[in-house]
Amino acid sequence: MRAIAIEKAGPPESLKIRQWPDPELKPGYVRIRVKAFGLNYADIEARKGQYYDAPKMPFIPGYEVAGIVEEKSDEVSNFKKGDRVLAFTPFGGYAEYVCVPEEAVYKLPKKMSFADGASIPVNFSTAWHALVHTGTLLKDDRVFIHACAGGVGLAAIQIAKLFGAEVYGSASTEEKIVVAKSYGLKEGINYKEQDFVKTAKAKWGEKSFDIILDPIGGEQLKKELCLLRAHGRVVLYGAAAFTDRGGLQALKLLPDFFSMITLNIIDLIKDSRGIYTVNMKRIGDERPALLRKHMEDIMQLFAKGKLKTVIHKIMPWEEISEAHRLMQNRKTIGKVVLLID
Repeated sequence: MRAIAIEKAGPPESLKIRQWPDPELKPGYVRIRVKAFGLNYADIEARKGQYYDAPKMPFIPGYEVAGIVEEKSDEVSNFKKGDRVLAFTPFGGYAEYVCVPEEAVYKLPKKMSFADGASIPVNFSTAWHALVHTGTLLKDDRVFIHACAGGVGLAAIQIAKLFGAEVYGSASTEEKIVVAKSYGLKEGINYKEQDFVKTAKAKWGEKSFDIILDPIGGEQLKKELCLLRAHGRVVLYGAAAFTDRGGLQALKLLPDFFSMITLNIIDLIKDSRGIYTVNMKRIGDERPALLRKHMEDIMQLFAKGKLKTVIHKIMPWEEISEAHRLMQNRKTIGKVVLLID
């Protein structure tokens, strides 16, 4: 089959379509002919050699696909050849074929395109797990979403609004804030022009939020804790503050970093506030039933028209280098999806 593999750390131009062995159809697995795959920031870090979960090179990146069931093992009962599906692929998605366990596969709604399907798994499951499961989202909660115009951010805005929450956020440009408002954001902060914590305090006061979704971490983590109400939670779902400054080497400094910021655990306990983290690959590997429940809830909402996909651009997979460049330079609002002819 044809695939795009990461053979060694390099720039976007290092990604090329090449021949690769077909994946093995194991018991309980489904073989999917891939029609579209989604791009995630983890792919960028993996290409740069900075992603902690990446396999040993060479490997095929890609976390999410949509396509057609080509074959199934005898143990599979919920899918048949020809079914239109989307799936999680913890690596392997940048290819003409993937083989994944049955529990990682979901049927596409009848009118949904492959591009739309491929844009859903990572962003919406991350947002759902962070808000609903970890954040214990309730009606009338006040939620703050950093990077609110990103793929996870725009998914999170929609989910929070469905639960009846009031949603605020931050982004790097006014254009991105305008887009986020079209999805339900009440008010946004341009963090390139304003200090997020100072501005939030001035606008809404201390102890203003029940949930803060934070893909950045770093120095702002301690500062934003003062914005949480009782039972408030900062949910970290990325480490951009570290990976952007040296990848794994910076991640190794996390224990020192947490010591440096001297978080007072007694204060957290006293005010009933917390810091939580989300890694959906770990959830999928170790708690597959939990991830499946998230996705079943999400797909029901899509089928009812209560959620909409968030796509920045659809491109042929031959333009993978340009797609990586777009995301690496933070020029995207929502998901980039690649189509395989």
